[in-house]
Amino acid sequence: MTISTITETPANPAGAFGLAPIDIPKTLPEAALNYALAGIKVFRVRRNKTPYGNCFLCRQTIDDKPNPRYDGHRPEDCRCHVDTCHAHWAATTDPDTVRRWWAEEPDANIGAPCRLNGWAVIDIDPRNGGHRSYVAVEEHFGVLPGTAMQITGGDGLHLLYRSPGDISLPGAPFPGIEIKHNGYILLAPSVHSSGYRYQWPADGRFRHPETEWPQVLLPRTRKGA
Repeated sequence: MTISTITETPANPAGAFGLAPIDIPKTLPEAALNYALAGIKVFRVRRNKTPYGNCFLCRQTIDDKPNPRYDGHRPEDCRCHVDTCHAHWAATTDPDTVRRWWAEEPDANIGAPCRLNGWAVIDIDPRNGGHRSYVAVEEHFGVLPGTAMQITGGDGLHLLYRSPGDISLPGAPFPGIEIKHNGYILLAPSVHSSGYRYQWPADGRFRHPETEWPQVLLPRTRKGA
């Protein structure tokens, strides 16, 4: 997908905030470990995007019925994270855990929680009109600042910005565009359902986003609120 106004921020040779760009191996286990060693929280995701783990005690429902043994614990407090329960809440930078996860499931995709990693991400899906929506957004608000980007396996784009913190962002403000903040994204070289891989452009290295979330996309405070 090509949108002429979308640009990637020129790389700071030292990397964002002194964090060097990360070389990303082509194999999923090695790539997951490199992300973790660089301080990026990751977790494993099935090719159909369902999480691994989610043991009996951690499921609120079983066959669409309330699970009588679910104790109502908060996902972030779960003791089953070692089994990847509760999806992105299990994300970790612990290299031993990451090695074990991908030794058990070497074909698992690499998930990364956005907010927990300090990111907010614009996910542009051209199959649902995301490219047209993005053009309309820039026609209305002006060209958005360049930032780190990833090409998705569905021929879309992830635009990675720094998280605005505790501010709540809309999930799907425009057709074909999602804002990933409390959720997660897949990281290269994860495999899309189309069979194509996610990839970082240019030299294929991951760069921590340096650009703040665009002010024009922050929710407006209503008068009297």
